[in-house]
Amino acid sequence: MAIRKNHFTNLFKKISIKINDPDFTVNINVTRFGRKLDAAQDAMKEQLVQEMLKYVPTGETMALYNDIKTFNETNGERDVVYAFNPNGVSYGHYQWAGIMYADPITGKGAFYSPEYGFWSRPLDKGGKKVETTRLLNYSNPNARRDWLRYAAEHDREAVIQAAKSGFRKAD
Repeated sequence: MAIRKNHFTNLFKKISIKINDPDFTVNINVTRFGRKLDAAQDAMKEQLVQEMLKYVPTGETMALYNDIKTFNETNGERDVVYAFNPNGVSYGHYQWAGIMYADPITGKGAFYSPEYGFWSRPLDKGGKKVETTRLLNYSNPNARRDWLRYAAEHDREAVIQAAKSGFRKAD
């Protein structure tokens, strides 16, 4: 389940503690705490996406990078960070896995010509490339396979600090 905009604000708005006693009345509303949690969630996701993008293979056109960035900004799910757009550039999963997939007949991942760039042989009747044990070599020296997990493990402190900062800054 994805957390929608203002999820915690709306959740905590419903919580109101009222104590009525002959000598005093107490009314506790925790809506402000919900707003702070929403702000922390937004800051945490934004920071994790920023950290993750440092490790995405960029290539010449930056198409994969831009597709991932745009998809995470516009998908509308507060608590979900996507490593790649499942409906985006066709090679997103391939790059994320970091393993070469090859044509089952030629054993090649792709062909290259200077006039056209990289291309693959059309596979007959829905055939698919097969997974190999060869790791991809990325042109971006910072690129890593499974870049979201790598960012979550190696840039954890930056993400935690962003969440804390977002919580503190919220009204």
